[in-house]
Amino acid sequence: MGAFIAKLLLPTISSLVLLLVVSVATKRGFHMEAMVYFFTMFFTVIYHVCDGPGLSVVCFMKYDILEYFCIFGTAISIWVTLIALGDFDEPKRSTLTMFGVLTTAVRIYQDRWGYGVYSGPIGTAVLMITLKWLQKMKEKKGLYPEKSVYTKQVGPGCCFGALALMLRFYFEEWDYAYVHSFYHLSMAVSFIMLLPKKNRHGVTGGKAAKLNCYTLCCCVPSLAVKEKTWTTQACHFQRPLLRACNPGLPFHQHHAPAN
Repeated sequence: MGAFIAKLLLPTISSLVLLLVVSVATKRGFHMEAMVYFFTMFFTVIYHVCDGPGLSVVCFMKYDILEYFCIFGTAISIWVTLIALGDFDEPKRSTLTMFGVLTTAVRIYQDRWGYGVYSGPIGTAVLMITLKWLQKMKEKKGLYPEKSVYTKQVGPGCCFGALALMLRFYFEEWDYAYVHSFYHLSMAVSFIMLLPKKNRHGVTGGKAAKLNCYTLCCCVPSLAVKEKTWTTQACHFQRPLLRACNPGLPFHQHHAPAN
């Protein structure tokens, strides 16, 4: 009985491997991608938990909705990973990201089990990356990017991604629990392999911008050398803040005029 329950919970446990992907993406400066991976992991875990025996109490959404967001999150994770691999400049990068999110949402709503759910984002992203890299090769008259990217990043990442999709569509009938768990592991390894080592769009002063309370609140602290004040991106005035990241908006201390 214990082995049977463990087998049922195996897909749920294997979904947590995406936490490693979230950590790696954050360390490399890909904060938006890390948020997408976490979104995917969250709904994947809840979706598989609802399949488990006696665990339906954690299903805070309808099963159909959890299924939709599980598949949607996986497709978007593939899309943002490939867009990050392409290393597109702004505003093309953000435009392509949003284009993939919107079109994938419509496609999955129409048919969430067809091959096009994943082949569409993959094919479109690969076409965009190929066109960009061919253009760079024409300009440089040489290989772009360098050979190590193909041998250590693109090649292994595509192999693990292809393995994951093969397990997902062709071999799950053998043993769903084990095959689907290996699908989770292969997809996670593919994301880590394909994600660039550093996000050049998130670099500040040679180091990747850290994900903390200030960056999430669109507030970047910078201590002036002489005035020692805090400045915000959204505000043009400078006043000392009495608190940094407590809930709510920062307030300022006003002294009563002396009599």
